[in-house]
Amino acid sequence: MATESNFDPEIEVFPAFNYARDTHEVDILLPDHPVGCLQSKTVTFTSKDLKLQLDVTIDRGEDGANPPIVRFEKVKKEGLLSEGVVAHIHLLEGQAVSFILREDIPNHVTPEVTSGDVDRQQFSTQSFWAKWIGKSKYKGRWREVVSRSLLILKLLTFEPTGAIVAAPTFSVPEDVGGTR
Repeated sequence: MATESNFDPEIEVFPAFNYARDTHEVDILLPDHPVGCLQSKTVTFTSKDLKLQLDVTIDRGEDGANPPIVRFEKVKKEGLLSEGVVAHIHLLEGQAVSFILREDIPNHVTPEVTSGDVDRQQFSTQSFWAKWIGKSKYKGRWREVVSRSLLILKLLTFEPTGAIVAAPTFSVPEDVGGTR
């Protein structure tokens, strides 16, 4: 007798705007992501200076008969200024759910984002960074450390001018919501 394996993970999203000093509002647009819904904007997080959206992609799996179930709920955690969301997910073998947190565009709902789209973007990103670091000629004993340092410096480069961000941890607090 064949049995289907299932997995019921919970994904927590608790953004901390302005180094956890600013409060934000949480709006759940699709609390129970409907079966067959092609809209992916599900939750928005709005602070005084920034608005983010949480997109979800739901792939039904090969048989397509029983799509994954995703249910969102607002949750308040002690020590945090604002609420976050917890996504309760019920997955069967072969099904996939992906989450994308990005800057919100007013009235923007992504019409259809598939796991294939997410996989292609991830592959493209990994290929870019592998090609970029592959240009390094350093082959010495500390190759991995040097490569990681080069990647960090590249990530801290302001593309239009080529300038590297000065003292990137200068204003970062020691603790969430704390002083520097």
